[in-house]
Amino acid sequence: MAKKKIDSKDLKEQRKREQVIELYRTRLTHLKRAQLLVRDDRMAQAVDSYTKYLGVLALYFDTTEDKLTPTLFDPVKDVTELLLISHAYWDLAKAFDRSPNLQRDCFRCLEQFTKFSIGFKYQHVNAQIIRKFNNKKQAHNPKAFEAAYHKIQISSKKCYIATSCFGEEDIRTETLRHFKLAISKSELGKDFIDLYYQVSPRLTSIINQNTITKFLLETCFLKPLLNVLIFTIKPYVDNNQTHS
Repeated sequence: MAKKKIDSKDLKEQRKREQVIELYRTRLTHLKRAQLLVRDDRMAQAVDSYTKYLGVLALYFDTTEDKLTPTLFDPVKDVTELLLISHAYWDLAKAFDRSPNLQRDCFRCLEQFTKFSIGFKYQHVNAQIIRKFNNKKQAHNPKAFEAAYHKIQISSKKCYIATSCFGEEDIRTETLRHFKLAISKSELGKDFIDLYYQVSPRLTSIINQNTITKFLLETCFLKPLLNVLIFTIKPYVDNNQTHS
């Protein structure tokens, strides 16, 4: 009798899981509908469709929407889904920003957008989305959006070329990170950082394709160039840290 009850319970759980999987297969329908609604500026309906899309994902991973995290996904196989999720949270943040009563929801979605951006190859693209949005003066709470941009593009520890040459924890890599933070206070500095994030991942990828090429380029060109740059900017970095 106990065995039958256990089998019945297992069967029920199996059917429930099958229903979740079937629902998961339809998730992109909600996403596409939401994207079309955003284009038509029907934000209330778009929020509803995005909520359904994210809710299905949460159900599939047996969690709640507010606990969705990139660690639930494969960073390589699921990179497209991760990008779509980040953009869902971006549109939700903009929608909630329109209402003073929904600012907490806006902040939460911006935090999720940030979480699903940092460390991925589309990181600098997402940072550019925020910067362009802010430059158009469209945000009701620009400080929140500026903080998200700063977290993705400025505060991120990604320093591709220096890390490739010297390592993540090297003092020279750290000096270049502080330089990035210092120049981010001006629009020209932000332009330089944006350009760096557009070029450096591709350059690093090309360099790392061949061991001999990597050794020659880093030893004969990149390391000497970076050492000269670090020597030049170090007084500026030290002075900026003293006054910050």
